[in-house]
Amino acid sequence: MRRLVRAAVLIAALAGSPLAVHAEPVFPNGGSVGMEVPGGMVPIPGAAGFEDRAAKAAILFVEVPHADFDTIVKSFEPDALQNKGVTIESRKQVTLADGGRGLILSGYQSVGAVAIKKWIMLAGGKNQTAVITVQFPEAASDSYPDAVVEAALSSVVFRAPPSQEELLARLPFTFQSLEGFKVLRVLGNSAVLMTKGEASAPQEGQPIFIAGVVPGEVGENERESLAKRAVASVPGVRDLRVERGGPLRIGGQPGIEIVANAVDLQTGKPVKVAQWLRFGRASYIRMVGVLPADDFARDFDSLRALRDGLELR
Repeated sequence: MRRLVRAAVLIAALAGSPLAVHAEPVFPNGGSVGMEVPGGMVPIPGAAGFEDRAAKAAILFVEVPHADFDTIVKSFEPDALQNKGVTIESRKQVTLADGGRGLILSGYQSVGAVAIKKWIMLAGGKNQTAVITVQFPEAASDSYPDAVVEAALSSVVFRAPPSQEELLARLPFTFQSLEGFKVLRVLGNSAVLMTKGEASAPQEGQPIFIAGVVPGEVGENERESLAKRAVASVPGVRDLRVERGGPLRIGGQPGIEIVANAVDLQTGKPVKVAQWLRFGRASYIRMVGVLPADDFARDFDSLRALRDGLELR
């Protein structure tokens, strides 16, 4: 859970006549958090958010499962945000339309020599928490005055999250079997994050499996170096050391396997990382499993079964 909270903090910190607001909430990317959207904005394809490209304005949503509102608020102290270039000028507590709690922080963020206006809203429903970020250059202020932005943020509502079947249906691939893994979230409708164990309240050290499709053709002479760079970027681990690796066929296509030893950033305990890249003509599939080292022999077969049972739609 702490990883998800930190990810939300990072995303929020970095991240026509719009004076009208849609009367009904819109839930971007089919998620469980929605709002009445300022009229100049439209959903961002494959992402949780809205944008007005002409005004360079955007609203981004980050759902933080299994985190309570008070925990999130503590992660957004002014000093912590200032270290990321975000200056908070005002804080306002609001009650959401569905009775939830909200805290709206407003100010600006310095990006080089440019200052952009920014709002960060922390929203807490009965069983859900989210971070919503609004940002645009000062030149767009006439189109998006403060009152309109705050009205849109105050309209945030939650709905029941989609089922596992609904989440899996968004992906460009299927699994023959989930091997006891459960979906934590779908990322951009092209990747999935799963865990083996309790998905409603995952614990540190649970097995993790990530699979996603990456567009682009990769030449045969580039595949090994790509695999090495990719495994070095696996999040949540440190001191990664490759144990073994090499080419193999996956689903009838060329692939590369790498198995490495590492240390979990949170627990400091040893883990095993398994990564597979499966190369197609116009894209490749990246699959990553992270297991506690003590459970590797028990769960590695489940990872391979997920790997071999993945098929593009």
